[in-house]
Amino acid sequence: MSQLTENWNIITPQLFSIVATLIIICSFCITYNVKIRNIKEGEQLSGFLVLTESFITSIENMVVTTMGKKFRHLTPYAMYIFMYILVSSVISLLGFEPLTSSYTVTLSMAIVSFIGIYYYGLRYQKFLFFIKFLHNPIEIFTQFVPILSLSFRLFGNMIAGSIILGLLYGALINAEGAIFGHRGMANEIWGSDFYAQYKYWWGGFNFISVIMLPWLHLYFDLFDGFIQSIVFTMLTLSYWSNAKDGEHSEKESSNEHDHTRKAKKIKAKEIKLEAKEIKSKGKEMAQAVQ
Repeated sequence: MSQLTENWNIITPQLFSIVATLIIICSFCITYNVKIRNIKEGEQLSGFLVLTESFITSIENMVVTTMGKKFRHLTPYAMYIFMYILVSSVISLLGFEPLTSSYTVTLSMAIVSFIGIYYYGLRYQKFLFFIKFLHNPIEIFTQFVPILSLSFRLFGNMIAGSIILGLLYGALINAEGAIFGHRGMANEIWGSDFYAQYKYWWGGFNFISVIMLPWLHLYFDLFDGFIQSIVFTMLTLSYWSNAKDGEHSEKESSNEHDHTRKAKKIKAKEIKLEAKEIKSKGKEMAQAVQ
């Protein structure tokens, strides 16, 4: 048991990121709740509260735009998904594995979104939700596409950044060994024993990677994490909105558009007939006057 606890980071390197992300998000929410409850009337909001309120408003607008005003209560869940992905990406700047680099995590999040599709589909469409399977039996297989799409998109984008950075770190460490080490050290490092670099005193001073790679960390960890958090949240809400509305609503809306178009055509014809009648009456009156 002691050996297992000592090697927990090797077995599941994302475990620390999961726990740390949970603690950070809970601390953020508790701090906001305490500050917003203790604020007095007329008191100016602090910078933390202003930024938090703007963040809540933007997420709420996303939910209302995608799902409707009736589903404003989904804002906390959308906020948690957004923060869960973004905070884990920020933690990776400290040298820890982002939790989204584990497919188990992304698959679990995708399964929750998939369950939400059936929840909103059955709640608002009832048994009409299964009509699409009768019209097109292929839908039985394609219904699982959201799980694969959500999980692999998030996992692939985040793990790709980790792999690219890992390859660059290894290449730059080898390059530094070839530049600053003598020929024997360089041959040993470029050879089969990659970990020979740690035998030398300069192994921890990787000057080249310190200069070049922080900018890539800003992109792969911060910018990419921010984009993926928005994409995952938006796709989840879009899937739920489509399940809620369903195909029959689209047919109804198209029928309504057809009816309005026909009504407009009929009105146009009536207006033309009235115009012709007015012209004919005008001619008759002119002839009578003459």
